[in-house]
Amino acid sequence: MRWRKLLAFAIIDATFYADTLVKYWIEGIRTPQSDILFKALTELGSPYAFILLGVLAVVILCKGGHLRVAQVLSVGMMLGWAMMKLLKDLIGRERPAGEQLTIATGMSFPSGHAMLSLVFYGYIAYLLLQHGKSRVQRIAAYGLMLLIGLIGFSRVYLNVHYASDVAAGFVIAGLILAVMIRLSKPR
Repeated sequence: MRWRKLLAFAIIDATFYADTLVKYWIEGIRTPQSDILFKALTELGSPYAFILLGVLAVVILCKGGHLRVAQVLSVGMMLGWAMMKLLKDLIGRERPAGEQLTIATGMSFPSGHAMLSLVFYGYIAYLLLQHGKSRVQRIAAYGLMLLIGLIGFSRVYLNVHYASDVAAGFVIAGLILAVMIRLSKPR
C-alpha cells in the first residue's frame, strides 16, 4: 500500500515539474504575432464554435442521409462536454498563475478545448479519411489533425491551462473518439 502512495506522489511531482518546464519555455517564445495567432486558434475550440459547427455538421450529415453518423457525433459531443464538466468539478484544479492572454473561467483540469476539439474535429477527420475520395478531403482531414494539436497548444501558450490539463483532455477525448468510431462502423 505504501508503494502506491509513493508512486502517486512521484507521478504528481513529475507532472508538476513538466508543467513548470513547459510554462517557462512558452513564456520564452511568446511574440505579439504569435499571441494573435493563438488567440484566434483557441476560438476554434470554444463552446460557441462547437455549437455552431456541430449544428452545421449534424444538418449536413442528416441531409446527406447519414443519420447514424449525425447521432454518434451529437452523443459524442454531449458525452465529451458532460465528462469535462464532471471532471472539472471533481478535481477542482485552479488555472495557472500569472497573466492569462485570453479570458478563461472555471477550473483548469481537464482542458475542455482540447477534449472537445479532439472529439469533434477528430471525428470529422476520421469520416473524411474513411469516406473521402478526393485528395482535398484527405488534406482537410490532416489539416483538422493539425488544428487539434494547435488548439491544445494554444491553451498552454495563452496560460489558461497546464500542459497536463491538455494532455489529460486529449487522453479522455481519445477514449470517447474510439467509442464513436466503433459505433460508426457498420454492424
